[in-house]
Amino acid sequence: ATAYISVVTGANGFVGRHVAYSLLRRSNELPHPQVIVCLVRPDKVLYEESYWNAHAADMQLYSKNYDENVCVKVMPYDMLDGGETLNVALEAAIENVGRSNPCPICVYHIASVFGPTPDPIKTGKENVRSTEDMVRTLDNLYRRHSNFKPRLVITSSMAAVRATDQTPLNGKYYTRKDWNTLSKLGENWGSCYQWSKAESERRAWELVKVCNEKYAREDGKGGREIEMVSLCPSFVFGPPPPMPTGMEDASNMSAGSCSYSLTLINQWLAGDSPVQSRLCADVRDVARAHLAAGALKSLPGKKADRRYILSTEQRLSSELTAQALIRGVERAQKSRSGGSINIDTSKIACDTQFTGGAIKIGEREVEAAERLERCLGVICRPVEETMQDMAEALLFGDAY
Repeated sequence: ATAYISVVTGANGFVGRHVAYSLLRRSNELPHPQVIVCLVRPDKVLYEESYWNAHAADMQLYSKNYDENVCVKVMPYDMLDGGETLNVALEAAIENVGRSNPCPICVYHIASVFGPTPDPIKTGKENVRSTEDMVRTLDNLYRRHSNFKPRLVITSSMAAVRATDQTPLNGKYYTRKDWNTLSKLGENWGSCYQWSKAESERRAWELVKVCNEKYAREDGKGGREIEMVSLCPSFVFGPPPPMPTGMEDASNMSAGSCSYSLTLINQWLAGDSPVQSRLCADVRDVARAHLAAGALKSLPGKKADRRYILSTEQRLSSELTAQALIRGVERAQKSRSGGSINIDTSKIACDTQFTGGAIKIGEREVEAAERLERCLGVICRPVEETMQDMAEALLFGDAY
């Protein structure tokens, strides 16, 4: 029987965990067995095994054939080891389904470092190197196992589409054809990160092209091919997946995932920094887009058409964003009428100085909605819903 192999790098991160959780839930809908490999930092393996085993136990409650449908493997991943841990994980997945049972392999490469670091230039270069190693590792695997066809879904970023204040190619709004040409290494951590996302995606496309040209020379027309799709989300917010039964205790939280998005929202709720207007996407919609990209039966011929911006099309003002957060707080307080939620909403302030980058707040900033719905079946939910749900989840202690 045909199987499905899905590998998620950074599976204990904000986006990665949602993608892995969505893959797990999807297993009940698939006609064939699924192997999901969650790649996490070595020091996170034990906690993540407990986390996913608990989710598996929950899902057994409504799936009698669960064990036959899905296998979840949590394995260590070092994005700077030249692909060694990635290769071990891929070989383990193939061994699990059987070498004589060829099937598609989809690698969701989500892992990268986002946020301030002591050496942002080094961090930026390391982000690029991990993506290069990803493609080279898939190439080597494909040479050993030519019947296991790989697809690579790269989690890029709006940072790869444009730099701060960069003018769109069409002079109006950014599209999948725009590329960040302005961000440089060395200015600040934000610029280094933006450069790393643009350079990582560029290098992935370049290396995949080199591999496929090599296969064409060796195999002729219609031979091997590494398929690639790139997804470019704007700033990702939203609630985490639910904690599985038995792991709701807050003492478990410190071992779980961390996220700059979670940190930022906590700062806004506490009044430690003003609420900002951000072009953003809901993590639940981002996860759906990843699964849809991995499941596409055929890919468009042109590289630009295999690139998708994941975002609402305009920014919400900081004032409306703050109002949505406050509604989330109020909803949490109402639900927890017997408990205490120590948030003083009067401390929530707004950054009213920022009016937008090259495109003003409230104006169309990206072209995304029509292609996302037509090609991937994804409709981005309103920013107000994202912020309200995220605030409520954080206050309920659901943030992992």
